[in-house]
Amino acid sequence: MLDSTRTLTTNEAAAAGAVMGGMLGVAIVAGIALGILMIIAMWRIFTKAGEKGWKALIPIYNIYIAFKVAGFKSGFWCYVLAQIVAVVIALIGTSTGALVTDANGNVTEVKNAAFMALPIVLSIVELVIGVLFCAKLSKAFKRGFGTTLGLIFLPNIFTLILAFGSAKYDRKTLKK
Repeated sequence: MLDSTRTLTTNEAAAAGAVMGGMLGVAIVAGIALGILMIIAMWRIFTKAGEKGWKALIPIYNIYIAFKVAGFKSGFWCYVLAQIVAVVIALIGTSTGALVTDANGNVTEVKNAAFMALPIVLSIVELVIGVLFCAKLSKAFKRGFGTTLGLIFLPNIFTLILAFGSAKYDRKTLKK
């Protein structure tokens, strides 16, 4: 049975810190490697679609280009609007209640329920936009429902499949 009152010795604490630091280091390196791999994959997808690959390097603009490749530029603007509204709500969200005094003189803040529900609605809007984006992107590469599901649930793997697999971009499918 473990003694929960026992304190760690200096050596034990140092060893635990080294293990935690090592795990954090591995996680950081893995995250950076995955990020670089996804940038390379987006570069390849952009070039397959006739866009310049370097556009994958520019934050926010790369998302716009990805939506453009999928033939869903309107989805990008809806996504941006939802993000802006979410930021505004986060900034003013703490000061949206009305102060009410009860019979005992206690002051409480009553939040507006509609205002509090808005972040949930925005999350649902962003989810729908994301699903539609995945469907349109898989369609643009002449792929089916399975690829759409893969892009939704295993996006890194299926982005690599689109980038380095045999998928061919077809601009004509965007018109349908």
